[in-house]
Amino acid sequence: MRIVFSSPPSYGHIYPFLPLALACADAGHDVSVATAEPFLDRLPVPTVRSMPAGTTLKQLRDRTLHNHPGLQTWTVEGMYRFGGWMFGETLPRVVAPVLLDEFARAKPDLVVYECCDIGAAVAADVLGIRAVAYGIGAATDFFHGWHRLAAQDQRNLWPDGEPGDIASYPGGYLDPVPASLYGELPLPPNRMAIRATSWSEPADLPAVLTGTARRQRAYLTLGTMSFGAVDVLRRAILETAAHDVDVVVAAGPDGDPSLLGELPANVHVARFLPQPDVLARVDLIVHHGGAGTMLGALEHGVPQLVLPQGADQPLNAELVAQSGAGRRLTNEEQTPGAIGAAVEALLADGPERETAKQYAWEMSALPGPEELAAGLG
Repeated sequence: MRIVFSSPPSYGHIYPFLPLALACADAGHDVSVATAEPFLDRLPVPTVRSMPAGTTLKQLRDRTLHNHPGLQTWTVEGMYRFGGWMFGETLPRVVAPVLLDEFARAKPDLVVYECCDIGAAVAADVLGIRAVAYGIGAATDFFHGWHRLAAQDQRNLWPDGEPGDIASYPGGYLDPVPASLYGELPLPPNRMAIRATSWSEPADLPAVLTGTARRQRAYLTLGTMSFGAVDVLRRAILETAAHDVDVVVAAGPDGDPSLLGELPANVHVARFLPQPDVLARVDLIVHHGGAGTMLGALEHGVPQLVLPQGADQPLNAELVAQSGAGRRLTNEEQTPGAIGAAVEALLADGPERETAKQYAWEMSALPGPEELAAGLG
């Protein structure tokens, strides 16, 4: 079977589904990933272009803000409104035409698209190809709205001008979010549970993580897109490092560690780290609340302190806090000493650590990529 996976060119969107793509390839399927720079020709499976050459997510972000002036992207509500226009209008307008041509050429039997890459769902539906969404978080109500917006905005692509009901995920919705984490939020329709399995490009680990642990170890990251929150990251580093722990920091592939200033001797900074390997070796993670990082921490049973900065991070932070697997602190709540106090509590053998382990057990029982690869046809 020929399967095309599709995703915007972003670490947090591509990495979550790569274990499934690799499992499908191992099962003998013809697999490729449709994306754009900087991921073309650097993934462990073949890649094809999904956006016009030279198009970047930053350009699309700027275009969205230009087309919809007044969007307040610094508020939670504004970020979700921005996400709607970005992923329901701007991105599908550039992705759908490119993938219509690609799918017509390659004739895939199945398209698996990261749930924000809605242009791929549009192109597949127009051509009558089964499309399965791959979820990256629990913001399913927003995802529904973005799909409906894209279908209406691109309705001229359907021969009769009547778009398909792509918002109902007729081909299925692969969901790595454990059902219990949703709380009172609705589960997506046509949901197929899949075990969250972390993946990362290979990279060296700092020496403090490769030997026998002398003391507890904490991992700090604000993700690959940290919304410029250098002050937040530095404050979290200093208040965490004040404890008897080794602190490992991922500044981001495009981050500049020098902006963090002088740091204590027990802090070890890198631009990029293989996050699954790190999470298997640490006692605590302090992070931004990206869906992939949140699920990776739960997968490894690591308690987490979430410092949300934007996008879906406030929702993820709320879910972590409500689940009991960690705590959250908004920027307004980060008064002097607040992060340090939360870190101290989470490093102890308290209720959050036990709950995090329970989530790891729950997630380990879900069907993994290999099982799903065998049943996607």
